[in-house]
Amino acid sequence: MSRRRHRRRNKNGVKLNVTAMLDMAFQLLAFFILTFRAAPIEGHLSLNMPPPIPQTNVETTQTVGTEGNSAPALHALHLFVTSTEAGDVAQVRLESNVIAAGSLTPATLAGIGRRLGPLFSARNVLYDRIQIEVDRNLRYEELLKLIDVCSQQKQPDGKSIGKVSFVEMQR
Repeated sequence: MSRRRHRRRNKNGVKLNVTAMLDMAFQLLAFFILTFRAAPIEGHLSLNMPPPIPQTNVETTQTVGTEGNSAPALHALHLFVTSTEAGDVAQVRLESNVIAAGSLTPATLAGIGRRLGPLFSARNVLYDRIQIEVDRNLRYEELLKLIDVCSQQKQPDGKSIGKVSFVEMQR
């Protein structure tokens, strides 16, 4: 016969109250769930999306000045933004013309706005949106300054340009 030793239980031992710890864990979980606020969206950009109706014959588009066309075809105005290695703006071109060089100061931004204004306020405007093509290493803060200037441009009817989009410049 083997002898078994029984361990004596210590009557003065430490007892953990698991119920109280679980209660506190659920209270903390409920607190963090109820007080969580998601970060606001950084910016709302209007994108150039196709119309929500199916196009049956997309190859036949009328051009400006053709018979039977009451309104001219509207196109995107292209801004090209090159940047320095640090991510600052080096140059802003409107189509092929340089309209700003160097960093974006308030005076430079106002000058860009003055150059864009007449292109949209004329009665025979040919542009309905602005497409900004940017360098890969341009800082987002600099891009938002340009988007702000572009979105403040007015159409002939007085409405702001609602379509400003940007893409990365193809190298």
